[in-house]
Amino acid sequence: MSASPILLALREATAAAHETLETEARIEARLASPETRPAMVAAFYRFHAGLEPVSHPLTARLNADVGGGFEPRSRAGGIARDLAALGVAPPSAARVEGPACPGEALGWVYVAEGSMLGGRIIRRRLTAEGRGLEGLNYLDPYGEETGARWRAFMTLLDQACAAGRADVDQIVKGGVDGFAFAHRVLQPREQEAAA
Repeated sequence: MSASPILLALREATAAAHETLETEARIEARLASPETRPAMVAAFYRFHAGLEPVSHPLTARLNADVGGGFEPRSRAGGIARDLAALGVAPPSAARVEGPACPGEALGWVYVAEGSMLGGRIIRRRLTAEGRGLEGLNYLDPYGEETGARWRAFMTLLDQACAAGRADVDQIVKGGVDGFAFAHRVLQPREQEAAA
């Protein structure tokens, strides 16, 4: 199955932001360390708890309008359970203005759903290194459903554009904005950098 032009445009427009986020936020290294794991999981909570209320309703409505097979699901609740396992209370959601239209919301959801794919990879690597996975269930919330969810989301991108309910420029803007939000929220905080 070849990648859709919309996915290719998203990947191209966000590639540098994605690489910068991986390099500067040091997500995998911070999750691997027992000292920094709670702060990293809390940062993911702030990200999802901020993103979901502003992007999921628009995406769900768009999905219903075009008869898509993708329904956004909250990951914040699962991350809150992981934080409880680590003995940490969930922080406040990160504040964000969010997407201005359903097309932009799709770009924001692309960032969140993509983090799920990356989370599965991180979880496998940590397992291979023999590291404990306490507090990391959120990295693979859908298990064997992950591939099907991703394909359903890719189909929704195409359906939304074909139906004239979104366009590539809107979706790409949402993806760029979503990565900017992730970059802001997932960076190590000063107290964590000292640990």
